[in-house]
Amino acid sequence: MPKKSRLQGDFDQGLAFYQAGKLERARDTCRKILKRQPDHFDALHLLGVIALQTGHIQRAVAFLEKAVAINPGISEAHSNLGHGLCGLNRFDEAIDCYDKAIALNPDQAYLSFNRGNALRDLGRHEAAVESYDRAITLRPDYAEAYNNRGIALRALKQYQAALHSCDRAIALKPDYVEAYCNHGNALCDLKRHDEGIAAYHKAIALKPDYAEAYGNLGNALSDLNRHDESIASHHKAIALKPDYAEAWINLGTIVQSLGKLDEAGECYRKALAIEPDLTEAHRHIAGLKKFTGHDHDFKAMEAAWARPDLSEDQKMHLAFGLGKASEDMRQYETAFEFFKTGNAIKRAGYDFSIKDVETQFNDLKGLFTKKLFSDHPGPGSSDATPIFILGMPRSGTSLVEQILASHPQIHGAGELDDLIRTIDADFGRTGDAAFADRIKGADSGGFSCAGDKYVKKIREQAGDAKFVTDKMPQNFRWIGMIQLMLPNARIIHCRRDPMDTCLSIFKTLFAVDGHYYAYELGELGQYYSLYRDLMSHWNDVMPDFIYDIRYEDVIADQETHTRALLDYCGLDWNDACLQFHKTDRPVHTASSAQVRRPIYKNSVQSWKNYENWLSPLSEAL
Repeated sequence: MPKKSRLQGDFDQGLAFYQAGKLERARDTCRKILKRQPDHFDALHLLGVIALQTGHIQRAVAFLEKAVAINPGISEAHSNLGHGLCGLNRFDEAIDCYDKAIALNPDQAYLSFNRGNALRDLGRHEAAVESYDRAITLRPDYAEAYNNRGIALRALKQYQAALHSCDRAIALKPDYVEAYCNHGNALCDLKRHDEGIAAYHKAIALKPDYAEAYGNLGNALSDLNRHDESIASHHKAIALKPDYAEAWINLGTIVQSLGKLDEAGECYRKALAIEPDLTEAHRHIAGLKKFTGHDHDFKAMEAAWARPDLSEDQKMHLAFGLGKASEDMRQYETAFEFFKTGNAIKRAGYDFSIKDVETQFNDLKGLFTKKLFSDHPGPGSSDATPIFILGMPRSGTSLVEQILASHPQIHGAGELDDLIRTIDADFGRTGDAAFADRIKGADSGGFSCAGDKYVKKIREQAGDAKFVTDKMPQNFRWIGMIQLMLPNARIIHCRRDPMDTCLSIFKTLFAVDGHYYAYELGELGQYYSLYRDLMSHWNDVMPDFIYDIRYEDVIADQETHTRALLDYCGLDWNDACLQFHKTDRPVHTASSAQVRRPIYKNSVQSWKNYENWLSPLSEAL
């Protein structure tokens, strides 16, 4: 008994050292206790906490695992172990720890909050929201829970709900700079960029050295094509936080979109030097270059791939990067296995049914009939500004836009979501059951007004250009609405060999969500077949409204087909269109590097290199 009391006294002294911030003395005291009693729970627990605070995560987890094995009835120890496991990316185990902590102490809001953070890190955002909701129920003024709940809701694309959650965090804690930043993110998600930029400036006013706010501000400015300001903002973020790897990645994507490929590569390499785990940078580097052998970049990807502790997200980026590099070196079977792995990881992250797409496309065909167009003889908007470039992704849409945008009378606006936003705003959400009734009941004035609103939006950054291109490929779904809203618009439908198109999609990790069909060969082939069927319908009910152009024809004879394109648009010839790769404009698509180069023909029939492994695709087609 005296020995135990003496140990307790020693621990009390160690705890006092810890509370006074004398961590080294607290650590030494606990170590001495463990020499006398190796299973001393309090000493093990405190050593684990100190190791967490000083960044020695592996050591912390080892101490805390011993502690909870000795005394599994202490909620705080399970919580601290969960925190350490999160630091090692062992999120499933961390969640188990938080569950045990909550079972022992169900009324502590911070435990549900920490559990939500682990779930969010694991990508289980719906479950994370539920945990944050529980934390808020236990503590209604929990500003941090509202803020992180907003982050999870953004990941679920519930942007309005995310905005509301961040608003609540700010109301509870008016100087909460992180909440202002997340508030700005949600506003930008809702395309309310000016308000988002104001939110970032508010965060910066509260915390002038807030590097993340400058980084997010840079992203918002880039979305508005204010690239010089965007680059300056990212440089400011990096100046404030030199180890800000994500800012280097974002800066790289911006300068890459401007055609500064060497500078982009430098940015990605700086990100990797700071944070070697940032495998997204490896993928970006692979997209910028042609691999001819196992150079430094390839060996770096191989070394990263060999690590046993990679997260699924890290594996996904590496798989696409290694697939691209292996293809460059004509190691097609190896390349395909990497692409297959990367796609499988991406596909596992969401629910998708090709049957839902089939239903949607059938609904469109059932709504937009010859009778509908004869029942709506009104002209819609008379404006002829828009040139829609559409079709499947990877079918040549970026190439066609780059050629046209090289003409001085055409502004290339890139992939815009303004059409679907205008349709949703004026006629209700396209997925609603009542959408068809609203379209059938609308008059020509409604369609004309919607068309004018769309044109006003796309003209905001077009200067005095006569035409503006919108190359959102998926606008092929809304050609019927384009006919009703903007009958004088040009529609250019880009076509490419179906196998080449689908394989190119399969080799691409898209920067934006929505291409849910893209990551499994059978589903991809089925989607292509549904797209082809819908395009056949549009040509049947609206003959001569759509201009078809084949990628292979442009590659074979660029000048002839460029002249035909310009003639379709009502424009005179301009030599700059043949030198499209020299045109200085931002390109924010997967083809941002390719359109900076002259026409090349090695992508035609490239699917044959993978023919042995594409049977699920060819059968679906």
